[in-house]
Amino acid sequence: MVPLPALDGVDHKFVDLGGGVTIHVADAGPAEGPPVMLVHGFPENWWEWHELIGPLAADGYRVLCPDLRGAGWSSAPRSRYLKNDMADDLAAVLDRLGVGPVKLVAHDWGGPVAFIMMLRHPEKVTGFFGLNTAAPYVQRDLSAIRNIWRFWYQIPMLLPVIGPRLIADRKARYFRMLASWVGGGFRVPDDDVALYVECMRQPGHAVAGSRWYRTFQSTEMMRWLRGEFDDVPVDVPVRWLSGTQDPVLTPDLIDGYASHVRDFDVELVDGVGHWIVEQRPDLVLDRLRAFLAL
Repeated sequence: MVPLPALDGVDHKFVDLGGGVTIHVADAGPAEGPPVMLVHGFPENWWEWHELIGPLAADGYRVLCPDLRGAGWSSAPRSRYLKNDMADDLAAVLDRLGVGPVKLVAHDWGGPVAFIMMLRHPEKVTGFFGLNTAAPYVQRDLSAIRNIWRFWYQIPMLLPVIGPRLIADRKARYFRMLASWVGGGFRVPDDDVALYVECMRQPGHAVAGSRWYRTFQSTEMMRWLRGEFDDVPVDVPVRWLSGTQDPVLTPDLIDGYASHVRDFDVELVDGVGHWIVEQRPDLVLDRLRAFLAL
């Protein structure tokens, strides 16, 4: 197993959920503090949040940063990696730790996973904050067709054999190319990339990452298009913070979210791409503090 990077004030827990699923959770802040769960994207893990964990813990929050199944230091079971199952993992972690309800913060693939957790387990969530991510809603109009091309990059990664090889490439050539494109030219720090790739090279993890995408394209996209979650009410505050230089998760994809959520607001940030957490941690922290105070 890859050694865990050290971060002051962080305890590491390994939560056995059964069925070959063990979820690693980085846990910081006072045990009785208001809980907030930060859910990472792909190919990242809990380390994505390392610049925010300390300040939020110092504010008195209990900060929980799980590694999704198949990522980081969590197990990579032989499963389809349906986002509903991954969402239930998060709910089960809260139960095992005796924590809740929580406010959710999520980036990239962590967004739909965490959002679905809120929809399936509304009693466990008091608010949602999305960062350059998507909810499990699909617009049924020409904008959806116009935006299909933006997901071209997923095709190589979802292919059997080829996808895991790209994801586990020690030099991270595909990821670096893709990361620069979605980041609007911003480079994720080399040390962070090396850590993420090293974790994805653990047995089963690159296959798991490929299945995150394959399951979405083969199953979940059609379910969401048919309105799997359209009639589920969202009665807690939902906020979005998105960099406009992200060429995939563009602002028009968020346009329809307000019709599903009672209390919804979005802030668009010019000059920032997909990696908003790494590029503007100061801005993210400021907006998170305002959100957590709601």
